[in-house]
Amino acid sequence: MDLSGKNAVVTGAGGGIGRGIALALADAGANVVAADIEETKAKATAEEVAERRVKSGFFRVDVRNSEEVGRLADYAWETLGRVDVLCNNAGVVAPGPALSVSDADFRWQLEVNVVGVFNGMREFTRRFIEQGGDAHIVNTGSHHSIGAPTAGVAPYVACKHAVLGLADAFRTEYGDKVKFSVLCPGIINTGIWDAGRNRPAEFGGAYEGDERNQKALTAFGMRPERVGRLVANGIQNEDFFIWTHPQDIELIEKRYNECRETLESQWPDGPDEEHKMTPHDVT
Repeated sequence: MDLSGKNAVVTGAGGGIGRGIALALADAGANVVAADIEETKAKATAEEVAERRVKSGFFRVDVRNSEEVGRLADYAWETLGRVDVLCNNAGVVAPGPALSVSDADFRWQLEVNVVGVFNGMREFTRRFIEQGGDAHIVNTGSHHSIGAPTAGVAPYVACKHAVLGLADAFRTEYGDKVKFSVLCPGIINTGIWDAGRNRPAEFGGAYEGDERNQKALTAFGMRPERVGRLVANGIQNEDFFIWTHPQDIELIEKRYNECRETLESQWPDGPDEEHKMTPHDVT
């Protein structure tokens, strides 16, 4: 997809990867609506987008709420005339040992990182199909989507596996009408370490992030602006996977090799006639 003159919506655009994506799309000539649960930050990103001499808008949205996502879509179509790209980027993390994760924090991460992505995909895919023409949806997953071995973020890892699964499932059902991608970033210098500032009261209210995590992201993280350019390139190339760190090839190979080795060990003679399965067997 040539992004020049196209119209995009980016969630979680108030900072970090979302802001990086919004600016990169604008640099490529796209008009952008910046959406975020923090309205003032969404507005700030929209102002930076406008400096690129393209149209911009901003909208406060809690992606957990499907009705709010619908209103975001209404606003985007009214503001831009049509929408061609959605970047489902909003996400949170609450670090801690898996056995210490509270029910509230587990559900909060699932609602933002999985339900929020599904809400965006369902709402915009439906509208893209009705609208016709080229359209593209990018879900922000993670290298955790393929099994990055990091302790202390079990719910987040589970969420990012689900994000990849949603992208693949939607591609299977609607890929002839809408293009789909999953962004799999490694360590990026963002403010996600302090995501707790936006934890709703129903899940325990706001809390301050651990500054040690901030220091780690600052020291080792890639700049979000670079990630944004990679996303813009991925959309233009219609890539399903968008990677930020080439060393993740080791994770891909590890997962593939483990699957292959265990399958060959358990089924040394390969599939037999009794256990062969065709697509018609899956319901």
